[in-house]
Amino acid sequence: MEFTRVNFRPSFFGDRPLVLLEDGELKATAFCYESGVCGLKIENEHCSMVVLPYMGQQIWFAEFEGRNLTQKSIFDQPLATTKFGDNYGGLLLHCGLTNINCPGDGEDYPIHGELPFANYPETYAGIGRDESGVYLAVGGTFVYRNSQEYHYAYSPELRLYAGATVAQMHIDIHNRRANDLEYMFMCHMNWLAVEGSHIVYSAPKDKEHIVVSPTELGGDSPRAVAIREYGKRLVEDPTIGDVLDSKTQCNDPEMCTTIRYKGDEKGWAHAMQVMPEGDACYVGFDTAKLPYALRWVCRTGDEDGIGIALPTTGTNHSTAYQREHGLFNTLAPYAHDRLRFDFGYLPKERAQEMESHINQILGE
Repeated sequence: MEFTRVNFRPSFFGDRPLVLLEDGELKATAFCYESGVCGLKIENEHCSMVVLPYMGQQIWFAEFEGRNLTQKSIFDQPLATTKFGDNYGGLLLHCGLTNINCPGDGEDYPIHGELPFANYPETYAGIGRDESGVYLAVGGTFVYRNSQEYHYAYSPELRLYAGATVAQMHIDIHNRRANDLEYMFMCHMNWLAVEGSHIVYSAPKDKEHIVVSPTELGGDSPRAVAIREYGKRLVEDPTIGDVLDSKTQCNDPEMCTTIRYKGDEKGWAHAMQVMPEGDACYVGFDTAKLPYALRWVCRTGDEDGIGIALPTTGTNHSTAYQREHGLFNTLAPYAHDRLRFDFGYLPKERAQEMESHINQILGE
């Protein structure tokens, strides 16, 4: 395995785009949004993504074969804030590690944890080569310290291979304390919700593997009644949400479902949003450390997004719930954990092949 690493710093990002790396079809370009947020555009011949290296290593934007498949939102650029709802328009956000969801009664912590807006003082890009080919990588390390409780390093590395339409995310978690680290993790990937698409996923279609958490809005407004009624129907039969149909469904403001996935012979789970033309948005993940995935749907008119599969250690409930039910990973003192998931775009033929593979996992 070969890797040439280039470290960079915020001063590299300005009004004028700066090419940091270029190797054949692979290119990384530093620039700055009008809001002052640094963006690093990475690309090959099939896709381009914008990583926010100093804002949680979020992926703000992704385009595949010239098509924007990032969620529709009210944000046209990332804003210089650390408040979650004031800057929620990106494709991918890292969530965790001390919590992964909204706080419950009596709890007080930032929504989705400290990772979504984590500051990465150590950042890099690079060109590597491994058994899968030549790739462009973007990564960094965030260190979280909380006296007498936490000290860990979180190091994600995004890899985009030459000629590929699917990217890889490699994550290293290092427990730097003399005590066990009990951590929770979720990756929030927010694709464009495409009307008429159907979801194909490697989980048995029963209530043991699929648990709906209906959204409840107070009062009896038309909006509150609509989502309440749809939630009841979805609990009774979760598969009615497998086809995106705005006429019969209500995902305003959002609907969330926890799904326990089945892996293939390598332990990998797979999910797709197969669009009407037959091509698909794709997510695959290693179930060894991430046995669950959340399905998140938000279709308000102003927003149109779907988390096809958000790889996670647990459910969409609060931290107290995760701890009570043992929905976390335990990392020994000074040890490392490695997480892995893939995401991207599959043209029609490859989507059909993946659907066959999913059916094989399910014994269909």
